[in-house]
Amino acid sequence: GGGRTPWRGWRGRSVAAATAGMPDFEEMTRQARQGRRSNREVTCGPATYQVTVGPRFDEGGEVVGTTGCAIDVSELRSLKTDLAVRQEQLRLLVDTALDAVITCDINSVILEWNNEAAGLFGWTREEAVGRKLFETIIPEDLRAAHLAGMRRFLEVEEGPVLGRRIEIEAVDRSGRRFPIELGINPIPTSHGPVFSAFLRDITERVDQEQRLIGSEYRLRGALDAMEAGTWDYRLGPDGSLIEATVDDRVRELLEDDADVLPPGRDSILEVDRASVADAWNAHLEGLTPRFSVEYRIHGDSEDVRWRRELGMCVFDATDTEQEFAGQVRQPFRVIGVVTDVTPSKAMESSLQDARKLEVAGQIASQFAHDLNNVLTAISGHISLLELDKLSERARGSVEVIKDAVARGGALTRNMLQMGRPVRGRRSEVDVPRLLEHTLRLSRAILGQDIHLDTRIADYVPCVYLDENQLQQAILNLLINARDAMAGKGTITVSAEEMDSTEGSMVLIEVVDDGPGMSPEVLSKVTRPFFTTKGSKGTGLGLATIDRLVKSEEGRLEIKSVLGSGTRVGIVLPAGRVVSSTGGVSESDPIRRVMVVEDHPLLRPMLTEALANAGCATQPCPDGESALREVDDFEPDLVVLDVNLPGQSGDLLALSIRRKIGRDVPVLFVTGNQDFELPDLPAVDLIQKPFELLDFIRRVNDFSIE
Repeated sequence: GGGRTPWRGWRGRSVAAATAGMPDFEEMTRQARQGRRSNREVTCGPATYQVTVGPRFDEGGEVVGTTGCAIDVSELRSLKTDLAVRQEQLRLLVDTALDAVITCDINSVILEWNNEAAGLFGWTREEAVGRKLFETIIPEDLRAAHLAGMRRFLEVEEGPVLGRRIEIEAVDRSGRRFPIELGINPIPTSHGPVFSAFLRDITERVDQEQRLIGSEYRLRGALDAMEAGTWDYRLGPDGSLIEATVDDRVRELLEDDADVLPPGRDSILEVDRASVADAWNAHLEGLTPRFSVEYRIHGDSEDVRWRRELGMCVFDATDTEQEFAGQVRQPFRVIGVVTDVTPSKAMESSLQDARKLEVAGQIASQFAHDLNNVLTAISGHISLLELDKLSERARGSVEVIKDAVARGGALTRNMLQMGRPVRGRRSEVDVPRLLEHTLRLSRAILGQDIHLDTRIADYVPCVYLDENQLQQAILNLLINARDAMAGKGTITVSAEEMDSTEGSMVLIEVVDDGPGMSPEVLSKVTRPFFTTKGSKGTGLGLATIDRLVKSEEGRLEIKSVLGSGTRVGIVLPAGRVVSSTGGVSESDPIRRVMVVEDHPLLRPMLTEALANAGCATQPCPDGESALREVDDFEPDLVVLDVNLPGQSGDLLALSIRRKIGRDVPVLFVTGNQDFELPDLPAVDLIQKPFELLDFIRRVNDFSIE
């Protein structure tokens, strides 16, 4: 050998001497002398050789020496070492990858299976390698598609899922099926193509996406129910608008102003511009938790429309370092909703007007009631005078008085029509149904920041009164609760049957979690014109409700403590209209008449007129005395004033019928033009002032078949 080989100096020396200290050569030489060939790697100094030593034979086949060959394989040895190191590095890289890494051949036989794959699918590497891919992670219904993809690759060397990331489902050892993100790349080798797959469990992400989709559907449903639109304004560092994203509903409500920040909208009425700008700037400066404002805009036909907007800033998360430097974070985005509140504003305004008219009606009604009683008494006594012989001069005076009575009656009717809303007819009211309708109607009035909680008992008896008046009373309580909470909080509405000393009652409660009232304020809340709302209140709401409930033989219960909210309960008698259980037939003559009239002039006049008509009478000044006398007197007819002290005439009629157990005929007497007959059998109505002949004819009508 030459060059850098260590045995260049062996020529002429004995093998034993030359290989002294080199046991590999000594052994290989010994084997060669024995006729055997050997091959070994031998390290000599810094180099490594592939050495082959064999016997040398003479012509007779005897071993006469040895021959050897040495090839320097130092560089090849180094390359193999590097390759082994790199393979180990690759193995570590694959085993520590955050994704599951699986390699298989064209027959779907698993060749590689890293630690993440073992943790994700439940198969160890020893268990997985050598198995078919579709035996481990592919769901049964997807196996045919997997095998078809393999066949397609063999035919055209391409596939629909190769070289790209897809979302698909996999199955683990326990049979659990879950979504994964999958990327597959083919790798050509000398033994044919293999496929490396990177898999990631995306269950959490898919769940979040599904929840987000559900939230978006719920939000869109809520916005549709409120007829609200959404806007998204992106702002520059100076607060100017960079980009506006709005939906169709916003464009419908704001038209050309949809792409303009609220303070700059041209359609806003001048009187509301300052409040809109103040609300916007206060929120952007961090003084208020949200942008909340109501304002008016010009409509298409010069009418005024109301809009309500709610919005909230989104701050740039990258500005946190500036905050530590003493700089305030700048909002870069404001997201909000806009709704049309014109109908609710109109309803609220109408309700306020109704409250004012109710008080005016109360005053006019009381005055007209007293005047009608006087006029009826005058008219009645004039009729009694006409039964006697009068001089011509006296008869002329009687005609003048009758004309004056007629003019006075017209005057009282005009007064009632001027100030008092029309009163509806009493009927059985299904309380749960009424509450459902009222709460649905009130949602637009209360606003989005009021949460309504309803607690209606499984069985709530009917109550007997005017349904519209009860609904208006409940709306009044809801608006009062909203105002007390400044438009934000929870209102609980409940209804249930309750037992009391008065018998079965129905309790309707409206409870708020507002600031409550002091004992001093609580003692005054039902007084007419007392209000805690300043110029925004009329002080008529609770006073009107209290009057309504008391007129129905119920009561208003109000409980409140400062800091603990307010509870207002309407308590009404439970009951149904009394059905007919017998009594005087229509052909029986009226013989016994009970007259229930509180006016001291009118009561004796009616009693005398009935006596002249051949009837036995029982005069009563109020409902309490009528209920005491009814058992002993057993009337064939009850003449009943509608407006009795502390009690309504139609409710007294129900009480009388319940007590005697039959539908005794009732002739109602009233001066109220808005009174309508209750939905009861065998009833009639005569308006004050009336002629005695007309009154007697109405009484006799109950006797005619």
